[in-house]
Amino acid sequence: MEKKIFSRKQELRNRYLNYRNNLSMKERREKSAKIWEQLKKEDIFKQAQILLVYMDYRSEVMTTGLVEELIVSQEKRIFAPKVEGMDIQFYEVTSMEDFAEGYQGIREPLGDSAGLFTNKILQDTEALILVPGAVFDRERGRMGYGKGFYDRYLTAFPRLHSAAFAFECQITKKVPMETHDIRPNLIITDTEVIR
Repeated sequence: MEKKIFSRKQELRNRYLNYRNNLSMKERREKSAKIWEQLKKEDIFKQAQILLVYMDYRSEVMTTGLVEELIVSQEKRIFAPKVEGMDIQFYEVTSMEDFAEGYQGIREPLGDSAGLFTNKILQDTEALILVPGAVFDRERGRMGYGKGFYDRYLTAFPRLHSAAFAFECQITKKVPMETHDIRPNLIITDTEVIR
């Protein structure tokens, strides 16, 4: 049964990544801007003092411009992920100079333990994590890239609010979910917000 689920997930992931990869750079830029604007209207964003945000890679919803904008405005504290072994940790960034090429060529924070996001920080503040993914559904099902980084992270930080970024072409009828898979609080696409 597990092999069947794994095979179905892999086929679905590949198909929807292909859809996403077929978007032009111009389309991705325009659709990403719509997604950012929608994010800014959401209470979950307005109430958060801290934003944990992935750095876009390949054809993902772009986040670099959003990170730059928020760093300049100093509206929120910004944390970005760094792969450490089989997990991710988020480190505070205060400048675009705080990044270097890391895991699979993705920009990662230079971060040290002083800037590490911890449950202690979360006790005193509202925080929102933006998560990427390959495929989503209208029941907030999410399928990542198969490593489980964000599912494990969200399990370790259950008080974190979460929003997934997706292009409309990444929405399917039903994502096969397993017990360890975490549903984001909402999914923001270029055409709708799924709650």
